[in-house]
Amino acid sequence: MPDRAALVIAVETFFEAGPAVPYAAADAAELVRALPAAGYNPQKCLLVAGHRTTKAAVESHLARLSKLLGKADSLLVLVVSRAFAHKGRGYLLCADTITPDLTGTALPVADLVAALHKTRIPEVTVLLDLDPLAIQGELAPSGLDEDELAKLFDDSPACTALLAAAPGERSFESAQLRHGVWRSHLLEAFTGKTRSGVKPDGTLTAAGLHAFLADAVPRTLRRVYETPQEQTPLLFGEGHAGAVVADLAGLIGPGGDLLDPTRMRRVVFRAESRGRVKDLAGFHKTHSVPDRANEWARKYVNRVAQPDIKADLDNVFDAVREQFGYKRKDLDVSAERDGLGFVRTPDFEYTLTVHVDPDDPAEVIWRREVGRLSDPGFVRSEGFAAIFGTLFDKLVFEFAVPVDVAEFVDRIEEDPPEGVKVSVASGAEAAAVKLAGFGGRITVTRTAVEIEGRAGATAGLLDQFLAFLRKFSGVGEPKALEGRKD
Repeated sequence: MPDRAALVIAVETFFEAGPAVPYAAADAAELVRALPAAGYNPQKCLLVAGHRTTKAAVESHLARLSKLLGKADSLLVLVVSRAFAHKGRGYLLCADTITPDLTGTALPVADLVAALHKTRIPEVTVLLDLDPLAIQGELAPSGLDEDELAKLFDDSPACTALLAAAPGERSFESAQLRHGVWRSHLLEAFTGKTRSGVKPDGTLTAAGLHAFLADAVPRTLRRVYETPQEQTPLLFGEGHAGAVVADLAGLIGPGGDLLDPTRMRRVVFRAESRGRVKDLAGFHKTHSVPDRANEWARKYVNRVAQPDIKADLDNVFDAVREQFGYKRKDLDVSAERDGLGFVRTPDFEYTLTVHVDPDDPAEVIWRREVGRLSDPGFVRSEGFAAIFGTLFDKLVFEFAVPVDVAEFVDRIEEDPPEGVKVSVASGAEAAAVKLAGFGGRITVTRTAVEIEGRAGATAGLLDQFLAFLRKFSGVGEPKALEGRKD
C-alpha cells in the first residue's frame, strides 16, 4: 500500500494584513481527520493552524518537511489563506504578515514549491484555497499570478496544483454549509460521500478530483447565493494530474466499481408518450396541423407546446419541493422556447422535450428523463417513488465512446456468463441480451445500453442495470470501448 503523507496549512486570522478566512481552521482539521480512511499514514498527516501560522513557523515546517515526513510515495498539500501578486510573483499571507512590508513578511509561492521539490517525493498534489487580498496602491488585489503558476507547475518534476478559484476571484464560503464552498466539496470527495471522479478501483486522482470540484462548486454557488457568483476552480501541471490523491475503496462500499461516476453521469431514466398536435394548449382552431415533419413544423410545435411544458415543470417543481423540502433557491427551472424544459435539483435533473413525430406529423412525442443522479439509492427513496414511480419504463446508459457491438457479442459467445443469452442482427448494429429472471428487454447498440421494462418499475430497472454491469463489467470501460483495429 502506498505511503501517503499530507501537510495542511490553514491561516484563518491575520494580525493586520487582512480579514479572517471563515471556517479555514475547522475545514483543515476535518480534512486531516478524514485522511487516514482515505489511505493516508496518520503519522504523516501534519496540521499547521492557529498560532503556528506565522511566517517563521510555516517556513520552519517547510524546511524540516523531509525530516518530519521521512520517505513517502505521495504528498498532499493544502494551503488555506489569502494571497496577492507583485511584479509577477505570488505571495501567501501568513498570520503575522504586515501591510507596510507585504512582500517581506508573506511566503512566496515559489518558495513553497521549491520546499516541496526538496522532499524528493515523486507525486505532490498542491491544493490552494486563497482569497485575493484587497489592498490599495501598486499591489492590486489580483490574487496569484496565473503565468507564474503555469510555469511553476508545468515545469515541475512532481507537482500538480488545484486552485479553488481563478486568480482574482473570491473563494466563497457558506454560512448554510458552515464551510468554504470549495472545501466543503473537497471534504465530500475525501470522505467518500461522492463517487464523482472516482475510478472503478476506488482511487481518486488529482484530475478526477478537479473535474468533480469544477462541476460541483458552480452548482453549489447557484444554490446558496441569491445573486450569481463566479468561482472557477483551476488545475495547473496536467502532466502530473494522474497522481492518486485518495484510496476510497473502503469508504464507497460495495458496488463502487459498478457505479463509478463516469457511468452514473450517463444514466437516465426515460419515458416517452404520444399526443396530438391539436391537443396542445397553444393550438387554436385557426391553426393548421403539420402535414410534414420539417423545420416549420418543429418550430410551430415548440411554440404551441410551450404552455404544456411550463405546466409540467410547475407540477414537478411543486412536487419536489414538497417531497424533499428543497428551498426555492435550491432549484433551477427553465422552460425554453425550443421544445425543452428542465428542473435541476441538488440530487437529480428532470428534463422534458417535445418534437414532431416524423412518421405522423399530426402527432408529437413527449420525452421525460431524470438524470445526473447524486446517488443511485436516491431512486429507491419514497419521495422519488411518489413523484416518478409510475412514469419511467426505460433506463439508458449512454457510452462516452462507441462500443464495437460485434466484438461484445463475440466475447459473450466465447465465454457465456450463466443465465445470459444474446442475439444479434446480421449487420451487428445492435444486440439483444436476455438475463434469466428478467422479463424486460436489454439492447446494446454502439452508443448505449437500453433496459426496457414495464412502467412503474423504476427501481427494478436500476436493479437490472446493476445486474447487467455485474455480468458485463467491461462494457463502458475505456479498454472495452476502443473498437476494433483493422
